[in-house]
Amino acid sequence: MGGLLGKVMQALRLIAGKTARKRIEEEGLSPDLVRMVVGASGGPKWLCLRGLDQFVFGDWLAAAEGPIDLVGSSIGAWRMACAAHPEAGEIFKRFEENYFLFRKEDGATPEAVTSSSYAILERFLGPEECEAIVSNPKRNLNIVAVRCLGATASQSRFFEGAGLLAAAAANAVHRPLLSNFFQRAVFYTGADVAQSAAWNDFDRLDVPLKASALHDALMASGSIPFVVEAVRNIMGAPEGSYRDGGVIDYHFEVPWQYDRGIVLYPHFYGHLVPGWFDKARTSRRVHGDVLDEQLILAPTDEFVASLPYGKIPDRKDFSDLEDDERWPYWRTVIEESYRLGDEFQTLLEKPDELMMRLEPAPE
Repeated sequence: MGGLLGKVMQALRLIAGKTARKRIEEEGLSPDLVRMVVGASGGPKWLCLRGLDQFVFGDWLAAAEGPIDLVGSSIGAWRMACAAHPEAGEIFKRFEENYFLFRKEDGATPEAVTSSSYAILERFLGPEECEAIVSNPKRNLNIVAVRCLGATASQSRFFEGAGLLAAAAANAVHRPLLSNFFQRAVFYTGADVAQSAAWNDFDRLDVPLKASALHDALMASGSIPFVVEAVRNIMGAPEGSYRDGGVIDYHFEVPWQYDRGIVLYPHFYGHLVPGWFDKARTSRRVHGDVLDEQLILAPTDEFVASLPYGKIPDRKDFSDLEDDERWPYWRTVIEESYRLGDEFQTLLEKPDELMMRLEPAPE
């Protein structure tokens, strides 16, 4: 009984594909083993990773000598933009501060959400910060959005809604049919899109990213239909309406492969959902070779259960909670999230224990 009472709750899960596990075992988990970091869509869910992000990007990966690809959609793109800055730790702090300036009334209409979100970007990513991000030779930032096609590009909510319903129906039959409604768009800062050949489907549109277009690309990547206005005619990209990258790449289902190293994935969950329309379809969850080189870092169920309301933050918090309820809840989640970073740091210092904690990725 005493041993059970004295057991410390584990906050962090580590889920590794077969090749990732082998490479970690042979070479050790060092900053230079990481070749790519991925960030998922998920709105305020990112707050449960805040402390982990601070350690991973602000401290640990800052010591990496080689370049690292960063890929993200929606809030994952915002996180990866912070991570692409040479002073990532400081930028993450500024992002957090400004994220808390969003008030309930700022979500009253899509126009209000759009205006408030641009204001947040302007406050924590000024011209100098944008230039530092896109010109950082050690980080190839890849912001993922979609270019809307047909009715989904309409400025009429009725026709856009009809297009979305048709897209959802088509996706239910066969995910690749989404290419009739949306085109994957990747805004990148390096020499080319990261691991270009691995995810060249959905008629991918590649757009070299300029500092002056960074805000628009980030807004487009998180532009949820009926919640945020679409971003139109982004500089350097073909004309059109651009929306949330999570429509196609909610958590990503891409078999990224490197000759060496691993793909690091700090994530809200221990599982991956391919696209936005697949959230309720457990049969579509990612498994097998797609996860082969990935190391997923995720909060444990016990950690999540210990948080206020027994859950991680989500987009409903903006409407379901008043600001004076939401803010302390989110602050508590952030404070607790540093346990994930501390636990990961401790495991890095104890390679044998780290190997014992690695769970196999679903096959």
